Amino acid sequence: MTLNPPTAHTLTRATVHRSGPITTLVTVQGWYTEQLLAPVRTEILLEVTGRSRADLAGSCLWVMARLDATTPAGLALYGWPPDEPAAPGHAEAALLGGGADMWAGTLAITVPATRWAA
Repeated sequence: MTLNPPTAHTLTRATVHRSGPITTLVTVQGWYTEQLLAPVRTEILLEVTGRSRADLAGSCLWVMARLDATTPAGLALYGWPPDEPAAPGHAEAALLGGGADMWAGTLAITVPATRWAA
């Protein structure tokens, strides 16, 4: 009997922070409040995006991930769609404007961080 069975993969956003020749480091929205970096093979992202390695930094990409993972390997990232439309549950974020890609708050109280929030 498994006490904590893994959840299914969820479509979520990954943000590229550093892109090296072999490994690219990304944060995954919804995983450890985007405080931990997960490694991804750079060649995968170059193939999916069609960009150069220098252009990857700061890019937001969609990916399927297991958000209950306790390690980067447990995320089991796959399915990097090149230009996926807004993910389910993120439709309202597109309406908020320039700050819609950033979130502020705790796990219990999360609000979009926009110029009108303060």
